[in-house]
Amino acid sequence: MIKKAFLLLAVVFIAHNVFSTNPTDALSAGVVKGFVFDSLSKQPLEYATVSIVKENDKAAITGSITDATGFFKLKGVENGRYSMEIAFIGYYTKKITGLVIGPNQKTLDIGQVFLKPATQTMEEVVVTTDRPTMQYKIDKKVLNVSQMHTSASGTATELLESIPSVTVDVEGNVSLRGSTSFTVLIDGKPTLLDPSDALSQIPASQIENIEIITNPSAKFDPDGVAGIINIIMKKNKLQGVSGIVNVNGGTQNRYGGDFLVTYRKEKLNYYVGADWNNREFIGKATNNRTVYGDTTSYLFSNGNFTRGRNSYSVRGGIDYTINPFNTVSLGVNVGNRNGKGHTDLTYNSWTNPGTVTEKYYNKENSDRSGDFYNATLDYNHKFSKKGHELAGQAIFEKSNSNDNDITKTIDINDIITNGQKSTESGPETEYRLKLDYTLPTGEKSKFEAGAQSRFEDQNEANNMYYYNMLTGIFEFQPLYSHDVDYKTNIHSVYSTYSGESGNLGYQFGLREEYTYRKIALKGENQNFTLNRFDYYPTVHVSYGLPSDQQVMASYTRRISRIRGYYLEPFITWEDAHNVRQGNPSLKPEYIDSYELSYKKNFGKNIFSADLYYRITNNKIERVQSIYNTNDSLYQNTIIFLNTIDNVGKDYSLGGELMLGLDFAKWWHTDIMGDVYDYREKGSLLGENFSKSSFNWNVRLNNTFKIAKFTRIQLNGMYNSPSVTAQGKTEGFLMTNLAVKQDFMKNKVSLTLQVRDLFHTMKHEMTSEGDNFYTYRKFQPNSPMISMTLTVRLNNYKLDRKRQQQDNNGTEDMDVEGM
Repeated sequence: MIKKAFLLLAVVFIAHNVFSTNPTDALSAGVVKGFVFDSLSKQPLEYATVSIVKENDKAAITGSITDATGFFKLKGVENGRYSMEIAFIGYYTKKITGLVIGPNQKTLDIGQVFLKPATQTMEEVVVTTDRPTMQYKIDKKVLNVSQMHTSASGTATELLESIPSVTVDVEGNVSLRGSTSFTVLIDGKPTLLDPSDALSQIPASQIENIEIITNPSAKFDPDGVAGIINIIMKKNKLQGVSGIVNVNGGTQNRYGGDFLVTYRKEKLNYYVGADWNNREFIGKATNNRTVYGDTTSYLFSNGNFTRGRNSYSVRGGIDYTINPFNTVSLGVNVGNRNGKGHTDLTYNSWTNPGTVTEKYYNKENSDRSGDFYNATLDYNHKFSKKGHELAGQAIFEKSNSNDNDITKTIDINDIITNGQKSTESGPETEYRLKLDYTLPTGEKSKFEAGAQSRFEDQNEANNMYYYNMLTGIFEFQPLYSHDVDYKTNIHSVYSTYSGESGNLGYQFGLREEYTYRKIALKGENQNFTLNRFDYYPTVHVSYGLPSDQQVMASYTRRISRIRGYYLEPFITWEDAHNVRQGNPSLKPEYIDSYELSYKKNFGKNIFSADLYYRITNNKIERVQSIYNTNDSLYQNTIIFLNTIDNVGKDYSLGGELMLGLDFAKWWHTDIMGDVYDYREKGSLLGENFSKSSFNWNVRLNNTFKIAKFTRIQLNGMYNSPSVTAQGKTEGFLMTNLAVKQDFMKNKVSLTLQVRDLFHTMKHEMTSEGDNFYTYRKFQPNSPMISMTLTVRLNNYKLDRKRQQQDNNGTEDMDVEGM
């Protein structure tokens, strides 16, 4: 497979001589083209508006918008003298005069045009214009984190509560378009951590943007039902030394801080950052279980829970530009996470018929901790032709986990009558080697190809201990203890071809993967292996309409790979009333995803609509049933067996709407909604079933600029109920409030946050089978209040001589003087 991949790249290099010649422009009318960039970051500006008018009578001639590379091209320009305006929200408009199209100059290349962020000149430049909360690009949605004040002291998980496509429940579980199966990338790179764990660990203050990619191209890994969430970390692009420091604290033992310092000088850029955060939330829990039979058994419980996470990490790196054609980067990230939980429940147990109610207490303590390490080496080579590139990447990741759960049952006389301890520990290592090649085949078309190899190794020791009432010691139980080795190798190659023809844009892609997986139970002579080839086609099409409108359509095929513990064939105790067992014959989910999108800009406002249809094959569901054990210790205890199975198919048909409005100069609102019909069909525990629900959620984000340096943000969200194979989850409402005040010319900011303002957030669900019914509810104490102090440090000053604007905020440039 690897040999095939690199042979493919060799063929691509040979093909370069064939495709690198640009066709000549045969049109009789003139053409004006160029690129638009941000003057500070030097990044291309997509969707900037470009228009030209005749200089003699100011009559409008034609216009266009820039693409993802910042490129624009205006065709059909007759002979004459023109002026051009280039505008983008949050930037000063650039005016270019002296454009001349004549018999001897049919094509006019403006070159690179740099737009400056809208500023006001005081003693030094201070940015006062807010960036849009959400930006829509052809293949993704981009959340501008700097505008999300209600999550300033939180994590990436809390940021996601306020954006389209994503829902977050009270326990921090993230869903993308109703699915918990998605891929998390950090700066475009994968992470070993579980998606929800990764998102809950990254401080919001260290994030620049969050990208939501629901239908990725073949260039990306196909992992995840619903797509990709890409976290873009902050990186300074200014020359000299710059830094930012955040300190936060709040109720329920929530506190922390982070910093990022960067030194950039010409070819070298160094950065170092660190964060340390403690997050806790407490609340009330209710669990009711009923088992039906000749005798009906009831087990009701209620009490308090505490969940907490303490984490720290240090990251650093260096970027070195060897010359204009070669760049190398090295990044390192190390850290530790420690999640703790405590549940204190009062149980009441009785039967019908029966006359006696048994009362006892259950105390559960969990500790999930571990170190993680990550190192990335990137190399990029640019050929002489613009857009012709070769990029290589090597990634090493390692994490160590050490999970402990201790449960004790205590009677009304404060005597421990039962107890158990379960542990899971072991290292996980992953290596990745990746090579990407990009070849422009025309002015607005390109061919991309690449290869990747992933090598994953994991060892997990699962041990079980029973509490001995006589000795007060937890004793090892070999019957319920196992040591497992996992090995997974995935080799893949891909190619895509994209281009434009008039207003039509297109991209076609195909990815091929070979997967080898082996699961070995040490000392038990049990091995489970898998060898499989998979193919993942992708299609993306866009069409530009008049008046800043665009329509986009796409199709992708994806896979939801199986987590290791889903495949473990043995019984693992979770607590005194729950055991789990994996399924080594479990098949991965394969997803066919279709999407149709429409976007319209009107002034500074935006409207977008997405229609999507997703089919999941081999749908994986958690399945509950009654566990019958011969262990005398649990003969009179209600125990549930939690297994995993492929139950059939599910179908999601829905739409998303986003409307960004400026009701006034001081009031901006983002209205977001997601409505979808969900259906699930298949076989569960030998019985055919069919479930359906009409799901919806809505978000309303309001930002009020009540003074030059004062912002108030009020966000509300509601998630509707939804069905599962065996039950239903209830809906919930949450409202957040934030007040941000800037001081000292934006060098210092203070943000007050209030989460769950009206104490309405909860997680409530039911599950039932032929002989049982369960009800669970978790609701945290709220409101949760916190304060964040941000200090920005840098020695960078903008050049005032290059920062002169006229009274209209327009910068003039004469082409004839260039």
